[in-house]
Order: sequence, then structure tokens, then C-alpha cells
Amino acid sequence: MNNFNHTNNFTALRWLAASLVLYGHAFVFLGLPEPSFMGWLPLGTLGVYIFFTISGYLVAQSWESDPHALRFLLRRALRIFPGLFICTILSVFILGGLLTKLSWSEYIGNPSSWDYFYNVLLYISYYLPGVFEKNHYPNAVNGSLWSLPVEFFMYLLLASLGALRLLRFSWLLIAIMFMVTSKFWAMSSTDTLVFYRTDVRQVVICGVYFWMGTVFFHYKLSKFFSTTAILGAAMIWLSLSRWPELFGMAGWIMLPFFTLAFGLAKSSLLSYIGKYDYLSSPDRSYAFFLNKSGFFFCHSLSA
Repeated sequence: MNNFNHTNNFTALRWLAASLVLYGHAFVFLGLPEPSFMGWLPLGTLGVYIFFTISGYLVAQSWESDPHALRFLLRRALRIFPGLFICTILSVFILGGLLTKLSWSEYIGNPSSWDYFYNVLLYISYYLPGVFEKNHYPNAVNGSLWSLPVEFFMYLLLASLGALRLLRFSWLLIAIMFMVTSKFWAMSSTDTLVFYRTDVRQVVICGVYFWMGTVFFHYKLSKFFSTTAILGAAMIWLSLSRWPELFGMAGWIMLPFFTLAFGLAKSSLLSYIGKYDYLSSPDRSYAFFLNKSGFFFCHSLSA
């Protein structure tokens, strides 16, 4: 079964998630308060978690259709790195070359311009000399690239556990472990723990949604996506809104539930968008935007 056969709403959902990220980040880069969903999550963050949920669901499907670690990682690499390489070239030579305050010779001769290519190795750099220096958040080029090493770590973890034959009974256990670690460390810690230029807290927080996506696929929970169940879940979740902490914890389950219920639904109108799938494909989703705040956004989360 291929859930990217364009008879469901995944393409529309990915357009929505990308739009939430772009819209929410535009406020941030203009120095304005970012709108939030139910006072729980900023809209940009909500879009990112939707992407991770979709990715977890589809990557679990990919693994279970061919549980071979090397082939799995090769497919994942082919879905991320070619597009990332093109994005990096465009950022350095086109975006940077046009927008830098330096002369071309100064810009191209600056070691930082070439250090930006470390992004291809998921060793994330946001700095291009002379670019976006006076923005509200200065020198932030392709800020959303932070999600790629987080995403690829999930692939590595899934492949490693699968190769060690530890996945069979541990999908839900891993998701719970991410939830517990998120609750008692990642969400409460004010100390940044950086490894390979990545905030490990984000690995844990985003991992909750990725692994919940895998849980929904592995245990075939889509059978519960009835209208009655969706309405009931919405009422239960909304009733918890007076307790923000409990509402947020319930969101670890409810957001993937609603995301996948919507994505797997068949809508003649929304599935039609799949025929004009410029944002995403069965293999990858890359979007490039240049907004009014001068922030060049590149987001890639692979399925």
C-alpha cells in the first residue's frame, strides 16, 4: 500500500504544514508575537510537528515493507541529500550572492561562505557573510534546516533498532520513552545541550511526534479514524484546555491522531491537489520561499 497515491489528503496536509511554518516564522522574523494554536503551540512549531508525524507514519511503512537497514538508509539518504545539496548551492551562490552586503570577491573569498556547505553533512550552519545582517534575527539563512539532523537521527535510530531486531515489540515503548524524557527534561530544561550543532532537546521533543506516527502505522490504528471517534477525541481534548499542561501532554497523542486521520481521509477536492504536487512527492518535500522579512526558508522532511 502506498499512501502517496494522491487519493488521500497528505499533499494538502503538507502544504498546510509548510504554510504554518512559513506564516509563523514570518512573525518571528518581523519581531512580532507568533500566533499560537489554542495557546499551546506556535503555529510554526505546530507545522513542524505535523511534518514529523507524517514522516514517522510513512517511514514506518517503508521499513515494514522492506526491513533491511542499508537499503532503508539508502532510500532515506536519496530523499534528503540531493535536494539539500541543491538548496545549499542556491543559498550560497544565488541567494547569498544577490543579498550580501559584501562585494562578490569578499563574499566568495570568505571561509564562512564555504563553511555553509557543511549543511550537506547535516552539520548545520546558518551564516552567510553579509546576508541578513540587520534582520530581527540576524544572519539566519535557511533557519529551518535545524530539523534535518533531527529527522535523520530518527532514521538512524529506527534502522539500528530494526537491525538489532528490537523493533518488533518496542514501537510504543520508544514513543513513551520520548514522551517521558520530553516531559521531565527536554521541555523543562533551560540549558542547551548541543551535539553535532543540534539541540538534543529538539531531538527528544520532535521524536515524540515521529514515533507516535510510527505507532499509528505499526498498530494499524487508522481503523479508529471514524467520524464518531474523531469528534469524541476532539471533545475530550478540548475539555482539557483549562489545564494547559495536561492539554499539551494529551497533544502528544491527539495531534498525531488528527493529523493522520485527516491525511488518510479521501477527499475528492483535497486529493485533487496531489495532481499539482509541487511541494511534495512520494520521495521528498522541499519548499523554498523568500518572504518579506528577508528570510529564505528551506524545509525538508522526507517520507
